[in-house]
Amino acid sequence: MAQSTESSPLLDQSPSPPPRLLDSSRSTASSKDNAKLVFSPADQDKIPVWKKLTYAVGAMPYAMCNTVVGFYLNIFLLEVAILDPVYVLLIVFAGRVWDALTDPTIGFLCNRTRTPLGRLRPWLLGAMVPTGLAYIMLWFVPPSFTETASYLKFIYYILFYFAFQLLLTCIHVPYTSLTMHLSNSNKERDSATLYRMLFEVLGTLVGIGVYTAYFSGFVKGKKESSCDSGVRERDIDLERTYRYHAVTLAILTVVFVTTTLVTIREQKGMYSSKIGLFAGIRIVFTFRPYLLLFLTQLFGWLGITFVQGNYALYIKYALDLEDMYPYVIAVLLMATIVWMPLWQVVMRKIGKKAALTAGLWIFMVTLLSLLFIDFAGDWGVFLAFTLSVIGGAGVAAGYLFPWSMLPDVIDEAYLKMGVRREELFYAFFVFGTKFSSGVTLGLSTGIYKAGGYDETKCDQPWTVPLTLKLLVTVPPIIFILIGLFCLHHYPLSEESVERTRKQLELRSSDLRSFHIKSGAQFLMQAMHTTHTHHYNDTLNFLLLSNSTSDTYVQAFSISRIYGAYCDAGQNYKNLVGFVKGLSINYDQKTVFGCVEENF
Repeated sequence: MAQSTESSPLLDQSPSPPPRLLDSSRSTASSKDNAKLVFSPADQDKIPVWKKLTYAVGAMPYAMCNTVVGFYLNIFLLEVAILDPVYVLLIVFAGRVWDALTDPTIGFLCNRTRTPLGRLRPWLLGAMVPTGLAYIMLWFVPPSFTETASYLKFIYYILFYFAFQLLLTCIHVPYTSLTMHLSNSNKERDSATLYRMLFEVLGTLVGIGVYTAYFSGFVKGKKESSCDSGVRERDIDLERTYRYHAVTLAILTVVFVTTTLVTIREQKGMYSSKIGLFAGIRIVFTFRPYLLLFLTQLFGWLGITFVQGNYALYIKYALDLEDMYPYVIAVLLMATIVWMPLWQVVMRKIGKKAALTAGLWIFMVTLLSLLFIDFAGDWGVFLAFTLSVIGGAGVAAGYLFPWSMLPDVIDEAYLKMGVRREELFYAFFVFGTKFSSGVTLGLSTGIYKAGGYDETKCDQPWTVPLTLKLLVTVPPIIFILIGLFCLHHYPLSEESVERTRKQLELRSSDLRSFHIKSGAQFLMQAMHTTHTHHYNDTLNFLLLSNSTSDTYVQAFSISRIYGAYCDAGQNYKNLVGFVKGLSINYDQKTVFGCVEENF
């Protein structure tokens, strides 16, 4: 009997479930004939639909809260909290600098976390309730604030904005990193990413829908109620809208994160060695496919969020549709949801890179049309809704494809580097998304001031509508063109991704994801029967754990008759050939039979 055991260095590789025997073949030659093995991929790569759903639900808090922040934080701070645009600019830009520090730092800390719950799930558990509380406080207008206490309001909002962004990062970075723990199959991960993107867009719709519902109940039909004197006064109804929506989304945040927390487990075999923060940054940004994808996502999102951050004010002042802007935004987000599965079909036909390129071009054409809506007269409302539907195609592509391409890049990096650093890759991707929204909000607020916007006045000069028209068209188009340039040089094709997947399947041998606690688990068996005497010989593979809880494979041969192991060593040769073909180091132990020199 020969035994082959994997050496421990291989346990640093990613877990690709071993093959499962479908059938054996009968040979028709002599007793020295070879066994023929027929395998199929293991079913363990398949993600159940319920698991995709419970995983995807965890994307909704980030989407709900960040979407409302993206669309309404500017207008809230300017026209409800009545902060000077310079203060708003400082809050948003300082918040992005803070994000620049927290996103990679949280990814680094996740990489170093070791608990019974894993590396990622403890962060979800600890951050979900504080995130909801910080979000509530961000949209609260303390009644003691007076007109002369602008600096106090500035300090209040910047502190809670910092707290909210930090806590949201503590949820979103580990949550997105869980993608790599769902399956080793690119197809299944793409499917899970689609579910996540659909729920993320659903989350944006829920966030905007909750706000719109409260807006309809408290504000609609009371236009200019706070502007009777021509000077903006405190609007209690609008304050209630923001406050009640925040409480609602905070409760939903806890519910959705809890759902993911209790249903998704980490693959323990994917633990990577600890690494310093700056070494991790160097590894991430010197890997060319990731750098180009990161820049594509960064500039693409800069274009999308420039529209997002200014769309409400554009509809209110450039199109003079103050009562309609929540509904136009809601249509944009509903259209984005509808476009998601359609893009998935397109992606399968032409590939992710080509589909993302098409989506960004569609979005640019839509943006150019925003320059001319106000010339349409009575058709303006219809065109605003129509362009929101078409623009949803571009937003959906920007949501879906960069995140769907990221696991491909991580696999490619693992193939080249030999270690997994998904927390850092995902952390900087999250940073790119939030940095883009911060830049757009900050720059836009500064431009409002230059364009003549006065937060204390209800009627704005003609320069304000013109400024808003330019803000939702010119900068977004420039950013998207830069993103398309980076995407053009992105090196990974569908063919190269498939080659990487196959190479990882061949070289993977980390078995810790099977969580063998004690005893043994039968993995597979290959058998052949001799032609003349019909003796059965087998090759067997078991999963075992030792006293130190390491999981390893034991491979051994069994022959029906005494001496078959020695006559020509066919089982032994099959076994060694199998193991060597997988480039696995092994230790041999002769338990019974012939001595090693016979071979």
